[in-house]
Amino acid sequence: MQRPAHSELRGKILKVRAKIAAADWLMASPEKQIAEFRDLRLWTAAEMTRALEVAANEFTPEHYAGTRPPLRSYEKACKGAELFAFCWDSAHFGRRMYLKFCFVRETLFIVSFHSDRTPKEEL
Repeated sequence: MQRPAHSELRGKILKVRAKIAAADWLMASPEKQIAEFRDLRLWTAAEMTRALEVAANEFTPEHYAGTRPPLRSYEKACKGAELFAFCWDSAHFGRRMYLKFCFVRETLFIVSFHSDRTPKEEL
């Protein structure tokens, strides 16, 4: 079986949920992520954390949208870390959403968080 397996994805999701619930996360590229948060009308750190917490509680391993094996990050803050991407229909946001993250040791980096940009014909 190719990585990541269902059990590995489940473990990553649980870890992401715990980190976000503790407001223990960083933006991989603040310039990029701030723009994504603004597009979602999220202005404060508390609003961003709450939105990420809601999102992380909506997706499951079945929503994995990354490659097998995971690609590696090119962002300076988390260069070389494995990227885990999820795409799901969000009840909270009322649209299809996309979240990509990685871990460097125990630090959670949010790499992308936005409405899904996949052209409809590719779905």
